[in-house]
Amino acid sequence: MKIDLHCHLLWDMDDGAATPEESWALCENAVRHDIRIIAATPHFTDFSKLDDFLYVRNRRLHTLREKLGAAGLPLDVCGGAEVFLHEGVYDAGDLSPLTLNHSRYLLCEFSLRPFDPSIVLPLTEEIFDRGLVPVIAHPERYPTFHRHPALVSDLADMGALFQITADSLTGVLGGAIQNFALQMLLDGTADLIATDAHHPVRRSNALNDMLAAFPASLSAKAVAHATLHAPAKVLQNADPSKVRRGA
Repeated sequence: MKIDLHCHLLWDMDDGAATPEESWALCENAVRHDIRIIAATPHFTDFSKLDDFLYVRNRRLHTLREKLGAAGLPLDVCGGAEVFLHEGVYDAGDLSPLTLNHSRYLLCEFSLRPFDPSIVLPLTEEIFDRGLVPVIAHPERYPTFHRHPALVSDLADMGALFQITADSLTGVLGGAIQNFALQMLLDGTADLIATDAHHPVRRSNALNDMLAAFPASLSAKAVAHATLHAPAKVLQNADPSKVRRGA
C-alpha cells in the first residue's frame, strides 16, 4: 500500500486532469500501482478567491467519491491544495480548509523559476504563525534552492516538511535534480515522496514503475517511510515529530 499526498487529480481546476475521464484514469492507474489513498491537491494561487476554489474542489471531490464507491474501486481521495506562496498570503483569510485531509499540514510551493531567496523564510513563517505546518512541495526542482542550499536547512530548522517528487528520483528531470532529491532523503531532511501527477500518461502516477528506477542507495525502508508511514501520519494529523524518520 502507498499514499500519494500530491496529485492534480480533480478535473478542470488547473493544469492537471482536464476531464472526468482523465481523472478516472488517474484513479485506476493509482490502484494498479498500489496507491490506496490520494490527496487531491489542485493549484491554489489567488488568496482572494478561496471560497470559489473550495466550492469547486469540494464538488469535484464529492462526485469522484461517489463514482469510486459505485465502482468499488479501492481508493480513498481526500482534499487538499498546492498553495503557491506569495505576498498575498499575509492578507489571506483562514487557510485551514486547504490543508491535507483537514490536518495541520499545508502543501506549499514556490516558483519553479529563479526568485528572490529573501521571501522564503518570511512566507513560511506566516504559515507557522497560522498554526499550520508547511509541507514544501518538490524542493529539488527550485533553482533558487540549488543556488541557496542553506534555505533548505533553515526551513528544516523551522520545522517545515519536504515532499520529493517521485519522478525526480528516476533521473528523468535531470541529474542535478535527482542528486538534490536523493541527498535530502538520505540525510533525513525530506520525509515524503509523492507523484505530483497531472495526467494519466504524460505526467502519470505510475508509482511502481518510478520506484523501480530509484537509485539503489535509497533503501526499501526509506521508500516505505516516505510513501506510506510518513504520509499516513500527515493525514492523521500527527505531531510533526512523529512524521520524521525514526520517530
